[in-house]
Formats: sequence, structure tokens, C-alpha cells
Amino acid sequence: MAEVLLTGSLFIYLSRQYDISVTYSFLLVPILTLAYACQVKPLIWLGPFAVLASTWAGSLFTNQDFFKLFIDTTIFYGIGFCLGRMTIVNKANKELIASIEEKNKDLEYYSKKIEELTIKEERNRVSQDLHDTVGHIFTSVITSLDALPFLYRADQKEAEKSIKEISDLARNGLNDVRKTIHHMSPTDHQTLVESVKELIADFMKHTSTDIQLNVKGEATKVSERVKFAIIRCIQEGLTNAKRHGQATFIKVNISFEQEELIVLIEDNGNGCHKLNLGFGLCSMKDRISALAGTVNFDSKLNNGMRITCNIPMAKEV
Repeated sequence: MAEVLLTGSLFIYLSRQYDISVTYSFLLVPILTLAYACQVKPLIWLGPFAVLASTWAGSLFTNQDFFKLFIDTTIFYGIGFCLGRMTIVNKANKELIASIEEKNKDLEYYSKKIEELTIKEERNRVSQDLHDTVGHIFTSVITSLDALPFLYRADQKEAEKSIKEISDLARNGLNDVRKTIHHMSPTDHQTLVESVKELIADFMKHTSTDIQLNVKGEATKVSERVKFAIIRCIQEGLTNAKRHGQATFIKVNISFEQEELIVLIEDNGNGCHKLNLGFGLCSMKDRISALAGTVNFDSKLNNGMRITCNIPMAKEV
């Protein structure tokens, strides 16, 4: 506006002092500048008024044709307006590029964080699986080896048969560890109940522990994630009952309710006054919590231990 006023004053002065027809060209540059600067509302509405005012002033002071002056003024105003739009678009593109680069930096940062969390979670999963698998297998092997000297003195052939069974158990355990490392469920083609029955039968065979399995409700199909978590929890419960509680009888109940799956593991072991959650029980709690479920531990001295797992079926997709 300052340029228009200054140049406009010069135009009026020259037009009144000298009869020069080209003096109107003094107004074309400020009109171009005005169009370049006035790109947003309400300034954008100044353009038509500036064009008309300049054309009127030109025809008044220079005695030139109004239509010709209007065309010249409009062309220069259009050039200035287009240059202004190009500048705004270029600035917007630069801001967008800067914003994208900033977002990319944030995404790279969060990507690294997610990668670190994924690695940490995978390590925890592998450590939990290895703990459950190895602890279960070694409990069975140690229990069988402890009974082996007595069996050998009583019946040598039966002892040799037991040694072969222990060897097979160790081999199966090695395969189970390998499957765990490769994140392969050992019961891919079995239902939950079938897998639990196989697990219990194997544990009873090698530890001489009496285990009673009760299944209530209709055995609906569950996801591999839920099945794997339950198998590991029952495995840990059996191992804990035998290793720490010296239990001789364990009861396992699986209840298929409409909205939740309930797993109960109860033994007649030693129990304790104050329960300290070790790595195995903490892993069990983490597994069930990851499924939006809950785990309750109840133990009393000389009255065994009771583990209850509740998993909401509706939340499992």
C-alpha cells in the first residue's frame, strides 16, 4: 500500500506537470506488488478495487482509453497474483516437507522403541517357555531317577525298561525345547482337552503322581494363543506341586463357561504360610494377564496349593 501511494503520487504529479502518456506505467509495478502481497482474506478483496481505481486514475489524468488501461492493469495484477500464489504454494510445500521429515524422525524413533520392546517381549516369552518346559521335564526325570535304584534292586528288567523310558523322556524334552525356541506349539493339531490329557498322562507316568482331570461344560474351540498359555500354566502348576509341594494327588478342573474359561489346579502338597511368587508363577501370571485374564494363588501350610485362572472368552479375538 505504501508503494501504491508513493508511486501513485508520483504518477499524479507527472501527469499534471507533463503531458506524457506513458506515465500510467508507473502504476503497473505497484499493482503487481499489491496483487503479490494480497493473497489472503480480507486483503484479497483489495485487488478489484485497486484495478478499477488505477484504471480510473489513468483515464482521468492521461486521457487514454479506459478499456485499454483496464486490460493492461488486469494483466499485471494477474501476473502478480499468480506469482504470489506460487510463493504461497512453495512455502506450503516446504512446510509440508519439513513436517514429513519431522514425522519420519518420530516414526524412526518409535520404530526403534517398538523393535526394542518386541525383542524384550520375545526374550521374556522364550525364557518363560524354556523355564516351563525344562522345569517340567527335569522334574519328571529327577523323580524317575530317584526311584530307579530301588526299582533296580527289585526288578532288573523293569529298571532297564524304566531307563529306556527316561531316555525317551529326555529326547522328547529336547524336541520340546527346540519347538519352544522356534515358537512352535507342541500341540498344533490337538484340542485343548486332548493336549491337557496327554500332558497329564506323561506327567503321571514319570512321577507316579495321581492326577484327576475334570472337564465341565462344552469343550469349545479356543485359539492357539489361549491353548498354549493354558498348557504352560498347567505344566507349571504340576511341576510346582511335585517339586516344591511334594504332592501325591493333583486335581485339574477345566470349566468352559459362556463368557470365560476357568482352569483350577489344586494339590495336597506341603503348602506354605506366605507365598513368594518365583519365576514360574510370575510367568504364569504374565501369560494370563496378556489374555486379559486373572490368576489367584491360595496356599496354606500342610494344606496344599490352589491356582485359579480365569480367561474371558469374549475378549479373545
